[in-house]
Amino acid sequence: MSYISGMNYSTKIKEDLDLLQTIEKQQYKAQCRDHVRFLRLLKSGQCSTQTEAAKRVNLSLRQAQRVWKTYQEKGLETLLQPRKATYFGKLSTTQISHLRRFLLDDQAQTLADIQAYLAGSLGVEYTLGGVFDLCKRLKIKPKTGRPVHIEQAPGAIEIFKKSLLR
Repeated sequence: MSYISGMNYSTKIKEDLDLLQTIEKQQYKAQCRDHVRFLRLLKSGQCSTQTEAAKRVNLSLRQAQRVWKTYQEKGLETLLQPRKATYFGKLSTTQISHLRRFLLDDQAQTLADIQAYLAGSLGVEYTLGGVFDLCKRLKIKPKTGRPVHIEQAPGAIEIFKKSLLR
């Protein structure tokens, strides 16, 4: 394995130390900066193994192995490109706005109601757990009414408020 002591990283890493240090300082993404620092530590000889360099840069051994493999196969340019998030959810922004409008109209009482709306109106299938996660991601909180006494007459509160205004 390449993380075992004895490998001469100074010859395996093509870029010189000054260039690696300059590139490291230019990085605004912490992940890219750590990857370049990992290579620089190996190239300079400050760390003789990938394990040692990974600990200094705060990477796991497996991450360090992936960084080294990527560097060997595709070069430094690939390490400098930050990973992109690939999952944006099933709903588009317009569908999310339709869902929010549906919820603002107080038409949904349960997650099952939201699930039925998503399937019927927007054509997107979600499990109940998926609807829960969606609401959590969109910061949609459950709306619960205040408790009402059993013997309270409907509309009594509005009549009382009107009598106070006179």
